[in-house]
Amino acid sequence: MPLREEQFEQRADQREPFPQLRFRGQLRPSQADVVKLARQKLADGARQLHIVAPPGSGKTILGLYLWAECVRLPAVVLSPNSAIQAQWAAKVDQFSWQNGDPEPANVPAEWISTKPDKPAWLTSLTYQSVTLPGRGSDDLDEQARSLWLERLIGSEQAQTVEEAKFWLADLKRHNRDYYDQRLSAYRKQARDAMAIAGDALQTLHVSALDTLARLRDRGVGLVIVDECHHLLGHWGRVLEAAHDLLAGPIVIALTATPPDRDGKLPADVQRYDRYLGEIDYEVPVPAVVKDGFLAPYQDLAYFVRPAPDELTFIANADEQLHELVAELCQPLPQEEETAEAIETVEDTDEEELPADVESAVEVTDENDGDFISVQAAEITGSGIIRKLAEPEPEPAEEAVPVKQKDFVRAQSPLRESLLEWLSRILLEKRLPTGLAKDWNAFAKRDPDLAWAARVFLLRRRIKLPDDVPLPEDDVAPQEVPEMELLAPVLDRYVRHRLRRSKDPRDHALAQRVIQRLRILGIQITDTGWQPCASPVGRVMAYSRGKSQALVPILQAEYQLLGDKLRAVVIADYEKTSATSGAAENLLDDEAGGAIAAFKTLTQNATTDALHPVLLTGSSVLIDDDIAVLLKQSCEEWLTAEKYEVELELGQDEGFRALRGRGRDWAPRVYVEMITEMFQRGVTKCLVGTRGLLGEGWDANKINVLIDLTTVTTSMTVNQLRGRSIRLDPAEPLKVANNWDVVCLAPEFSKGLDDYRRFRLKHQRLYGVTDDGAIEKGVGHVHPAFTQLRPEGLEGSTALLNADMLARAARRQSCRELWKVGSPYRNQPLRTLEIKLAKEPGADEFPPFKGAKQAWTTKSLAQAIGLAVLHSLTEARLLTDPVINSTPQAVDRVGGYVRVFLEEANEADSRLFTQALHEALGPLHEPRYVIPRQIDRLEATWLSKLLPSIVGQYFQRRRREQVMLHAVPSQLARNKDLVAIYERYWNQHVSPGEAIFALRGAGEDLAQSARTGGQAPSAFIHEKDVFL
Repeated sequence: MPLREEQFEQRADQREPFPQLRFRGQLRPSQADVVKLARQKLADGARQLHIVAPPGSGKTILGLYLWAECVRLPAVVLSPNSAIQAQWAAKVDQFSWQNGDPEPANVPAEWISTKPDKPAWLTSLTYQSVTLPGRGSDDLDEQARSLWLERLIGSEQAQTVEEAKFWLADLKRHNRDYYDQRLSAYRKQARDAMAIAGDALQTLHVSALDTLARLRDRGVGLVIVDECHHLLGHWGRVLEAAHDLLAGPIVIALTATPPDRDGKLPADVQRYDRYLGEIDYEVPVPAVVKDGFLAPYQDLAYFVRPAPDELTFIANADEQLHELVAELCQPLPQEEETAEAIETVEDTDEEELPADVESAVEVTDENDGDFISVQAAEITGSGIIRKLAEPEPEPAEEAVPVKQKDFVRAQSPLRESLLEWLSRILLEKRLPTGLAKDWNAFAKRDPDLAWAARVFLLRRRIKLPDDVPLPEDDVAPQEVPEMELLAPVLDRYVRHRLRRSKDPRDHALAQRVIQRLRILGIQITDTGWQPCASPVGRVMAYSRGKSQALVPILQAEYQLLGDKLRAVVIADYEKTSATSGAAENLLDDEAGGAIAAFKTLTQNATTDALHPVLLTGSSVLIDDDIAVLLKQSCEEWLTAEKYEVELELGQDEGFRALRGRGRDWAPRVYVEMITEMFQRGVTKCLVGTRGLLGEGWDANKINVLIDLTTVTTSMTVNQLRGRSIRLDPAEPLKVANNWDVVCLAPEFSKGLDDYRRFRLKHQRLYGVTDDGAIEKGVGHVHPAFTQLRPEGLEGSTALLNADMLARAARRQSCRELWKVGSPYRNQPLRTLEIKLAKEPGADEFPPFKGAKQAWTTKSLAQAIGLAVLHSLTEARLLTDPVINSTPQAVDRVGGYVRVFLEEANEADSRLFTQALHEALGPLHEPRYVIPRQIDRLEATWLSKLLPSIVGQYFQRRRREQVMLHAVPSQLARNKDLVAIYERYWNQHVSPGEAIFALRGAGEDLAQSARTGGQAPSAFIHEKDVFL
């Protein structure tokens, strides 16, 4: 329908002044921060405000406050459903009208409207009321038919336009219902195409256009878009198009969860960012918990191993991968290489290179220490490297000249192994488009390959070219998960080497690599690699062990909470529906689904006593124990709520099924009904899918959430977690336990797949740690959980699970760690977490006279921290000198220590943390190094004779060097800075002289330290936390 311009004519009548409205209550701290920011932005002329705040943080009151006391213009609030629409209108009763009377008056009802045809000072509407699409017009139907014709011809169902038109006319005549259904689908596609192209208003129904016209006439100067993450589609297209027609109102965007952008049209993503602007303020969940408006919580994890048959499947896939990698790394016989090389260079006429082509790509001396040359390496199926026997010398032949231009071609496509190819591209700094000028340029262009190639070679004890630096990782190459290396390495080898070869055998090899990686969840495309669904990943995600883990978790929680327990188990699906061919005999259609979880709970006496209920998309499954009671309670509720539903008990999936008949029976009704039964305690455990128990579902008595889903997107994860942390008025001391169940088999290439999902889930989640800090990321669950893999936990999952179950019992301790109601710093602080590979022994003392306490990780880190802090301060490298401060060091579980500067600003905190990291971390080619000595206690003949309590005073101290540390780079730039650091090192840590380590004796000393066990080795992580 053509747009009528007269609908948007601006009225010229005078506007009445905005009334004096005031909030009756007091803003929360986070709300006050947003208001302060908003006032500043409005004063600077800004027209957008984008706020992210969790459920329960008071977004509605915040939005109303900004309207009533900051913007003070007629406003429209848009919400995704009528329930939220009504909330906005209802919350206005928390504001008063300052009308000049001694007592403030209530806001007149006529100033607030929820009717599209009667806009007021505040008009609360649904998005649908202003974005309703038109039901069709001649122009739209013609575009839809054109799309349909194109599809018929494109899919070769019709050869010509005339033939396609005849096909449509015949379908319309003989099957009108199907014709109308398909035309409606193509009409939507046509409407979307128009909206994306900028003609969104032309697609609207006349009622939506009339609503926009009335809002324009009312002089709306503020648009509040609630739950704005819904605007990455039709709603967003319409609102941006209507922005100018509403005379460019101020836009306030509110959401609890920024949208997931994967799979969205780039045009829609750009429009979303353009209309709403960047996020101006994000209220973290911890701030709302500390302010007392959400319940404290702790995130816990329970680890399981795959079942034996699942492990066999994973192991077989892993072995096939290793065999393929070994084949790729293994060079072919010498004579084939030489013949190919001669054939390649026969017709060249440019500048000659040495005839020995192999020596040009050989990157090591075969006799160089523990490293071996590429050509001397044999790779076994398990990835073990062993040195080949020296070949018999061949009779001397006349050298074949090799030209510079053909050096690359001289490496036969099939004869250059993966190891040779990686060594060569690092040596030459070769990119697909040519040579990089130096290592930095190469690493900048392809950082993933620059890192992965070095670690891949080092793991196989292949020495790097002289001008290629060692990777600056805190973990040894052997600690890096294998798939983290194989994905970029094999992707580049396939795309840059095998596919570009002239030899069809290389193309066949590339296809084998692609097929093998796809089974393991890696898909190589024309432009790179990307994760994909895989049989192995599916086995890890839906392992039978994950459902079985529900029993020990809920047994422990029930023992602690008794009848107060309210647990929710959330899975991806009722059933997993379809399994890929390779795993179809291993996983049945219930594996990992809600039904499998429900069956597990009903088969154990303790968990069956919770009377679990399973909510499906079509019915309610219950156990025999509560069938009659639940039906009776539900019937009473339906009658009280005036729903016309008749309930009956049947059988489904081997269980009793509660079914309903009547006009009101629908998922919305029975989810609400069973939720009420859950709140009352008729059932203490709900099992369902994230589709039913996700966004919008609320039950404030939940105190245990068990997440069996594979979803990792921040929006969905936040929605799931938000279910358990609502305040429960009946339980003012409520603390929620949020559990993840993770399947681990770290000895296999894909054995950390489920851990990776777990890590991604927590990527944007905050949680309280054992030392009372609030940390974002997986480390808040346990300090050993890192970005790559759980550190040092292989073989000790039973101990870890026992620790997690024990933590579940310490709810009161968790609440105390949150410090609810106490002041807190609302800016993140940079901290360093460290766990030494070898804890200092009880006989290792600081090398100072009178030192009575042996070194510990905590005291050593604090002493080195003092040397760093005082050096940075004296060198005037800190913006806010804190020479009298002492670095704080606190113990965490598992032998970790957290070190930080409590009062430093952000810049100084980061500089201190980085410098301390370098001082405690591995020797990454440091400019200067400095030794660390200890005094070691030794027994004497007299101390042995005397009782230990007396004999300790007759022991002897022997001083020895135990470690060589890097001088932090910021303090190693010149001799004067090094002298400062050396002085404070001598004062707080150890006697010793800093030595230049980039050449000569210092370089030799550093290398000796690496090979002799005197280079620092530790798990080190920099983290941002709130204190």
